[in-house]
Amino acid sequence: MASIVWAAATAHTGAMMRAPAGDTGDLERAQRVFAGFRTLGASLKAARPDVLIVIATDHFLSFDYTVLPIFAVGTGERFDGWGEFGVPKRDYQGRAAFGAAVHAGMVGAGFDLVSARDLKLDHSFSCPLQLLLDGWDLPILPIYVNCTIEPLPTLSRCLDFGAALGEVVRNQRVLERVAIVGTGGLSHWVGMPSTGTINREFDQRFLDLFTAGRCEDIARWDSDEVIHSAGNGAAEIRNWIMAAAAARSKGARVLAYEPVAAWNTGIGVTELLL
Repeated sequence: MASIVWAAATAHTGAMMRAPAGDTGDLERAQRVFAGFRTLGASLKAARPDVLIVIATDHFLSFDYTVLPIFAVGTGERFDGWGEFGVPKRDYQGRAAFGAAVHAGMVGAGFDLVSARDLKLDHSFSCPLQLLLDGWDLPILPIYVNCTIEPLPTLSRCLDFGAALGEVVRNQRVLERVAIVGTGGLSHWVGMPSTGTINREFDQRFLDLFTAGRCEDIARWDSDEVIHSAGNGAAEIRNWIMAAAAARSKGARVLAYEPVAAWNTGIGVTELLL
């Protein structure tokens, strides 16, 4: 059987690929975030995984109102980056047989997961990947979650998806050592009048529960209230609890949390405890 050898959850924003300018305090906060990602990247490399599952979303590039799955998995051998929003373009290798095994396993588990062989990756995937894989490469398996266009999957459904994903990964026979990262949030508003607001209180409340391994408590939160209090970008906390459920994590350690004003986002970087 395979094993999940490493797991993490991080925030992302396209702006984080550029260090803030002009505000010394903001620059110092950003440097602490970058240091957290360097620590996390070194930990990932030391775990020697065969593949990295990345749970993220999309911002009207690969999916929109024309075709909008709730969940999708990239099942190809290559995943190109969009390179949008000033994010350096970088493409990634996949493992098609692994993707096919995950797709079949999740459908068998009762999740109607869409297969997207040529899934292109926007900054929700690319930003954390470029920081985690700085100077080295690792095959990936992208899993898309609709965190953008209502109706969104419920938090509890996402938690169940993560638990099922972990079982499927452990039972497949294609690759033995699997890593997983969920990425999104924390508090931020995208394209809204409140853009630039960061709700530190929400971020801390979320991190307190997440680091204590209390994702079931988070899954009981009202999704509309999350978005109202912490922004439409906070809907991406789904990806964090999915990774935690898949990894059967006992909690997490925070490598960085910084409300970076220039990035309009409360940035969290955590490593899950296995």
